Amino acid sequence: MAARRWQCAFLAVGIGALAFVLVLILGSQTPAGAAMPVVAGSEGESFVYRFDPDASSFVFTFTIPTPNANPWSVAVVSATGHLDVWFTESAADRIGRLVYTSTHAYAFHEYTLTAGSRPLNLVSGRGFIWFTGAGGNYIGRLDPATGKIDEFAVPTANSHPADLDVAPDGSIWFTEMQADQIGRLIVDPTGGYTVTEYASPVTAAGRGRPYGIVVVGGSVFFAHPRAITDCVTRFTPPASWIHITGLVNGIPDDPYELVVGPWGQVWGTERVGNAVSSYEVGTLPIVNRYVVMPANSLPTSLALDAHNYLWFTQWQAGQIGRLVPSVPSQKDYYALPLPGLAPTGIAADSAGGLWVLASRPYRIRLPVVVKSW
Repeated sequence: MAARRWQCAFLAVGIGALAFVLVLILGSQTPAGAAMPVVAGSEGESFVYRFDPDASSFVFTFTIPTPNANPWSVAVVSATGHLDVWFTESAADRIGRLVYTSTHAYAFHEYTLTAGSRPLNLVSGRGFIWFTGAGGNYIGRLDPATGKIDEFAVPTANSHPADLDVAPDGSIWFTEMQADQIGRLIVDPTGGYTVTEYASPVTAAGRGRPYGIVVVGGSVFFAHPRAITDCVTRFTPPASWIHITGLVNGIPDDPYELVVGPWGQVWGTERVGNAVSSYEVGTLPIVNRYVVMPANSLPTSLALDAHNYLWFTQWQAGQIGRLVPSVPSQKDYYALPLPGLAPTGIAADSAGGLWVLASRPYRIRLPVVVKSW
């Protein structure tokens, strides 16, 4: 077969898996707390949406006040009488927090990070918000009660930490895209910490650019979105590696973000494969794929709701989708409220709603590399 090659996509997205498009024009500042209305086509605007599955509609729109914020990852934490919607503002070096009580009662806060941090993904765990400082080469920890931010440096320089997850023992597992490694962070009660790094046989040989990662029991699963590897790997410390690929060459195809299903199975998006897939380790590794519509929609972020339905963003199609993995499967699609937007992060809340981040495509600094043949 002819060798695959890599190609940048979406205007000025860089060859590096974490390349960032330079912002050439700054949009106007929107007053803090501004929600509706919004003006289609305004430069540099980014939005936080709430989607109601029962009504099949977007019921709330929040305009992020920082221009060119380029939000990427979102997590929702239930609190007494309200929801805390946390998200990274990758281009602004900030973490955003939307305190949401209702469509008419909400407040917004921002937490400024070290310049050049480029926060990418975040998760909630052990009373903190943990995030990857992709540009600053660290794992960050934000205390919601005080606003205090701690930085834990990754030993390998320029590793570009990308995704992360919290293990049952409180340790933080994360991927290092540029270093082709995964890492484990342990923070002791005094604030001291250790980071242990691991390079799998696949990444060492094929430069897999690991991105998505989830913890399942005593193991971690992580995705290699590069053409030479194209697999999801299960790593069980100290040295057990199982690489999950399909029976057909090229499956999975550009696996990216991962979530854990209700029975411990791992689901992920395949950007170039245009699919949502499950990855299982049994007698033989198994990949079950559900191709989505339209073609070339670039499914990116993924979330599981209380019904165990899978929700995903389709970056290039400007919509979100829902997969009900029944037999036969059910797939539903919902366009974003404004044309010309690219959805990034998605998360489910305890009330059944979905939270979606979106920005203008040419404004987003995307860790996206798309393959061609």
